[in-house]
Amino acid sequence: MQTKFKHPMMAVAKDSISGFEGVIIARTAHLFGCAQYGLAPQELASDGTPKKTEYFDEARIEILDATNAVYGDDEYADIFAVPLGTEVKDKVSGFEGKVLMTVEYLHNCSQYYVEPPVDKDGKPREGQFYDEGRLAVIGEGIAPEEVAVPKRGSLFTRDQPTR
Repeated sequence: MQTKFKHPMMAVAKDSISGFEGVIIARTAHLFGCAQYGLAPQELASDGTPKKTEYFDEARIEILDATNAVYGDDEYADIFAVPLGTEVKDKVSGFEGKVLMTVEYLHNCSQYYVEPPVDKDGKPREGQFYDEGRLAVIGEGIAPEEVAVPKRGSLFTRDQPTR
């Protein structure tokens, strides 16, 4: 189970698949082990509006320039006050659920994606994002280790036979 980010904020990076480039302005951690990075383009669209920040999995990120990178805490436990999987309640609306994703933004704002239990008919309900200060921990929820599965081998992770 991954517990730390690999890349720093403010580094200029590229998605190795699409070629999309931008500055890392956000880092997300998911309960199921995925880390993603928000890349904000460094130029405006042709109409003068900002281009949209796009998110990519950590394995796809290639650092192009770390000259202005901001190095700080990389361990999830040092960045986020509420651990992934924790059962929480929004202090304002009363909305309850489990934290499935955390987001660290460049200027120290942390948000949490909270997904509620299914409705009375057993249908999934839509989750919501909340700032850290709005959440109260109401239960242990589920630990990331409980949802982790062993990585299966693939052509890209096994040793290749030699001839």
